Amino acid sequence: MRYNKLTNVSRCGCFAHVRRKFVEALPTDKELVPTSKAAEGVAWCNRLFHAEDECDGFLQKHPEADIRETRQKYRQEKSKPALDGFFAWLDTISPVGGTKLAKAVQYAKNEKQYLYRFLEDPDIPIHNNRAENAIRPFVVGRKNWLFSDTVKGAEASAVFYSLAATAAANPDAPPPITAISYISFTPEMV
Repeated sequence: MRYNKLTNVSRCGCFAHVRRKFVEALPTDKELVPTSKAAEGVAWCNRLFHAEDECDGFLQKHPEADIRETRQKYRQEKSKPALDGFFAWLDTISPVGGTKLAKAVQYAKNEKQYLYRFLEDPDIPIHNNRAENAIRPFVVGRKNWLFSDTVKGAEASAVFYSLAATAAANPDAPPPITAISYISFTPEMV
């Protein structure tokens, strides 16, 4: 993968993806769900998300606390044991090859070193949902871009979408840097 060759960049795993793989592996028979290995996998992921939520809750109640220090402490005390337990549990199960559970287990094992990365730096999130939500409009819109008849048209679309995404990512930016000013200024830039 090309992104593994980037320098000065740390690849991080995403527990939302891991959890989704286990959710997809849940049995269709609802009576089997509570005792399934897939449900156990989801529960392990939920423990990790709960630890992050607990830390966020503490930080909201204690705005004077050092965010980075507090998050690092919570992660070492709560997340690391859960993460170690998750991977120890993965080593105890042997799902039938080709099943969704086997794919979920293999995915998690393949991503192990990247899934631990959030423990190294309190600024690294446990998931990349924010980044994925930011690019979703582009993914949805890519079929529309097939109709850009010229290079200049494609470039204009790229500038517009970049500015719109920047404005959306910074809703509290002081005037005149607002979504409206970005969008109204865009035609002049293009």
